[in-house]
Amino acid sequence: MDGVLVDSERLHEKAQDIVCRQFGLDVPNTVNHLFKGWTEERVYEYIAKHFGTGSTTVEHLIKAKHLTFANLSDELQLMPGAMRLVQLLRDLDMPLGLVTSSTKADQKRAFIKFGLAPYFSSVTTIEDVHRPKPDPEPYQIAADRLGLPARKCIVVEDSKYGILSALRAECHVLGLASTFSHKTVEDAGAHAVFRTLAEIEGYIRSLLSPKSHDNQPP
Repeated sequence: MDGVLVDSERLHEKAQDIVCRQFGLDVPNTVNHLFKGWTEERVYEYIAKHFGTGSTTVEHLIKAKHLTFANLSDELQLMPGAMRLVQLLRDLDMPLGLVTSSTKADQKRAFIKFGLAPYFSSVTTIEDVHRPKPDPEPYQIAADRLGLPARKCIVVEDSKYGILSALRAECHVLGLASTFSHKTVEDAGAHAVFRTLAEIEGYIRSLLSPKSHDNQPP
């Protein structure tokens, strides 16, 4: 969801900065790049360990972050080309599943704001998994909910850990260089890397073309 469907990375960083100031945690912006693709639990465990003052807990930090992010949700925007892509997949009768490390509350908030619910046959959030990305479990669950073997699923991912999760589940992975650099996404092992969702739309159309069976995922 984040970085693929919704342009939320800036808001997550903004919410994190607000919370850290609220609790007197001096977290430099230079470490924000480390947190991309991490679960919130991992992020705030890192912050508490390296910048904590002992005045609060990881649980309190996460709760404050959720509240702050919710208060900023009016600023949330779709990624360019996101709605066009999901509409295309619906028109092609391709079942669509969401896999996100975000909470169910954040997922529902985004779906309500942008009217995304009718497009998705399944949703898998951080609450649905025991072992988050980069473990394959999130994508294995999603494939099972779609009634498909994971190797028949095409995944669009923007993060290194998401790409590794999907690859380990044996999905065909399209990397979107929106959150990380093209090289980082490529080095993570995505089968193909794109800079925009419009490029991914064209690639998916080519996969479905009768003339391009040799290029289809195994």
